[in-house]
Formats: sequence, C-alpha cells, structure tokens
Amino acid sequence: MTPDAARVQAVDFRFRPIGARSWTPETTYHYLERMNLDPCPSFEEQSLPLMFEEMAAADIEMGVIGVPGPTKDRGLDPTSADAITAIVAEHPDRFVGFGSIEPSDIDAGVRRLGELAAAGLRGVTIDPSTATIHRRFDDRSLYPLFDEASRLGLVVTTTMSSLLGPYMDDCRPEYADRVATDFPNLTIVIQHGGWPYALEAIGAAYKQPNIAVVPGQYIHYGFPGSEHYITALRHLLQDQLLFGSVYPNCGPLPDLRRIVESWQLPAAVERKYLRDNARRILDL
Repeated sequence: MTPDAARVQAVDFRFRPIGARSWTPETTYHYLERMNLDPCPSFEEQSLPLMFEEMAAADIEMGVIGVPGPTKDRGLDPTSADAITAIVAEHPDRFVGFGSIEPSDIDAGVRRLGELAAAGLRGVTIDPSTATIHRRFDDRSLYPLFDEASRLGLVVTTTMSSLLGPYMDDCRPEYADRVATDFPNLTIVIQHGGWPYALEAIGAAYKQPNIAVVPGQYIHYGFPGSEHYITALRHLLQDQLLFGSVYPNCGPLPDLRRIVESWQLPAAVERKYLRDNARRILDL
C-alpha cells in the first residue's frame, strides 16, 4: 500500500498508554537509546492529550493495554490490572484491557482469572519466566490456568524475547506450541515475537492456528531476523501476525506507520496486520 492511499485505522496490540507501564521510565529510556530511537514526545511530557494526538497522526484508533505479570525483576514495574481496568473504563472506545496474574500460586491465579473476566478484561498475560517461582511457559503445573482461561474465553498473551526471563531459553516459542497443542480452543499471543527465535515463532504459528505473534520492535526497527517476520506476513502468516507499537518503547508513532508503509504490502495484507487480525482475535 502506498502512503497516498487511504490509511487503515490500526489496532495496536502492544500499547501502554500514559498511566500504564511495563518498565520503569529509566529502563524505557535505556532501551530507546540502545535502539537509537527518539522517545515519543507524549512519553517525555507524560501527556495523555498529546498521546492521543500522536495516535491520531498515526491512525491508531485503539490500543490493547497489556503488561508483564507482577514481578520484581530488573527494570520491570508493571501496572496492576485494576489500574488498566480504570483506564479502559475512562476511554472505552480507545482501549482494550488485558489483566495479568502472578502464576506462582496456581489456585490464586485461577481465582484471579475469574475476577479479570468479570471485570470485562479481554485477556490475561501469563509470564512464568519472571514470576516468583520460575517456570517455562509449558510447565504442566500451569495447565489449570490455561484450562480456566480457555473456559472463560480469555486470550492468553505471554512475553517471549531475550529481554524477559533470566535465561535465553525462557523465550523459546516451542513452549507455546506445546500449550497450543494441549489447549486447541485457547488463543495464545506471543508478544515480542519470540525474538531472537524468529523462525521458531513463525513455525509454531504456522503449525498452530490458535497462536498469533506480535513481533513489535523486532519487525519494525531492523533487528536481525526482522525480514523473516515480514516474509511470513506476506505469505504464511497473513492471519496471525499483529501490529504492536510497544509504545512507549518505540520511536514516534507516525514514523512507525511510515515504516510499515515502506514494506509495500498488498493492501489486504496490510489491513490484516494493522487491524483485521486483532479485531478478530478480540471479537470486536
């Protein structure tokens, strides 16, 4: 699609608006510097009105708020599900909320899933690699959580990249493949694309129709392996790759849209990536 064509109104599947966050501000600035990106002005000023202006300039009509699960790990400072619920209640046409649970206590986690569903949240983040009790995503002790999420119709997201978890193999997408096999009615969204295991994430999603992938910065900013995600988007995974800016851990939002346009995707594929796949998964 050319920049002159009518722009798709995007659904951003990895968005932490002003008032919600995953990282401390210092950690956000650290990773922006490592990616050689300028911060969004709205983040620097902590301005909600300016953030909405930036979203409008990038034709982002809706953001999906999701943060890592509760943790004391390095640099992480995730917002509570209650705070996310309040943001969605104040801006119901602009945001969809996902809660999160600390999966170390399985029984408490199962009860919390019911509370999140009752509060109107559409999904839940389960990040066992940063929990008090460190586990892999496919650890069978977590299966009651996946069973309950499936029963409640909650989408499960998990963050898989080298930035999460104490060990590199915490982010191997094959763990999501195993859970997807055992819970075929559960939708699993891999945030951060499983990077650096890009090909493994693509393979898991190609095999499993109930897995979707949000590559985030790893597709947009020329990380090694970004070309694999773009190739998969053009061909194998048109219905399973989702746009996520990772705001505020991104450059200015209008620049991000221009990056997507530079790929010159067929219009139907660009529309799926930016909007349609997310709307289907969220049942919007």
